[in-house]
Amino acid sequence: MIIVAGDPGNKGAICVLDTESASAEFVLLGKSPREIYCELQDILSKKRSYSAYLEDVHSLPGMSAKSNFGFGKSVSKIQTILDILEVPYTLVQPKKWQKVLGVTGKGKDIKHNVANIVTKLYPDISVYGPRGGLQDGKSDSLAIAHYGLLEEQNESNINS
Repeated sequence: MIIVAGDPGNKGAICVLDTESASAEFVLLGKSPREIYCELQDILSKKRSYSAYLEDVHSLPGMSAKSNFGFGKSVSKIQTILDILEVPYTLVQPKKWQKVLGVTGKGKDIKHNVANIVTKLYPDISVYGPRGGLQDGKSDSLAIAHYGLLEEQNESNINS
């Protein structure tokens, strides 16, 4: 099963998780929409079928207008690229996928809690950069992909 998942954060990423091989490819969002589109199209052209999940972020109290606007632009960028690629997607609230995965951290601790969870679930997939720093876009998008896998499995069990 292939799960595509997007984390539209400031340092966001799109994860393409192959659940059979427990491997993932990431497209980092700090690029032009055309570059993101081309990378994602190249990855998906090698896959048969897939499901997609996108974090449905919204404005948060205490965030600046600039940050909130940036979030909105990032979500829109991913939605547009998925629409052009004709990839249907499901929007998922952060609190929902975090609850399902058992995220218990608060504030900035959430990022490290998510990284610890996905590292245990997928020990062969690195969510760290070349110098060892956490790339939370990779971590969160992989976590959203795992949430998507659980949703697909639940849906399959209901339909069996």
